[in-house]
Amino acid sequence: MRVAATLILAALLVATGCGETVTPRKVGESGATPSPQQQPRPPQKFKVGDVIKIGQPRFTVHGVHADKGNEFLWPPQGKRWIVVDATLENLSDKPTAISSLVMFALTDADGRRYNVTLGPELRGQLGGELAPGSKMRGEVAFEVPRMRRV
Repeated sequence: MRVAATLILAALLVATGCGETVTPRKVGESGATPSPQQQPRPPQKFKVGDVIKIGQPRFTVHGVHADKGNEFLWPPQGKRWIVVDATLENLSDKPTAISSLVMFALTDADGRRYNVTLGPELRGQLGGELAPGSKMRGEVAFEVPRMRRV
């Protein structure tokens, strides 16, 4: 699971509501206050706990887990659901509209892109209007191919 989480977090992309793709950059770690003077190079990979600035919002991944579904709904054969638990914080002075279906995608190490899936039960959703200076925590799920261990 650690390998899958690394691949997933390596290329989690968020696009702004205007259709513009914004490249995320690490600005700190959970619990740490980022310094405006810090101008690190944009990392290629992010890990759980990294605080990533994406345009105006700040994005923090708290964890990643697989979801097997339930007795009524489960991933198709050869696929699995990966759920990302995250927080978005609106750093601007204006409300921001958040839509996980439109704004989130997952790109694996081979450049394959996966959209949000609606199958798994989620603890909170990343969607709706995010007021200035406020935070929203929830989960977003992706359906990805099941990888065989070699």
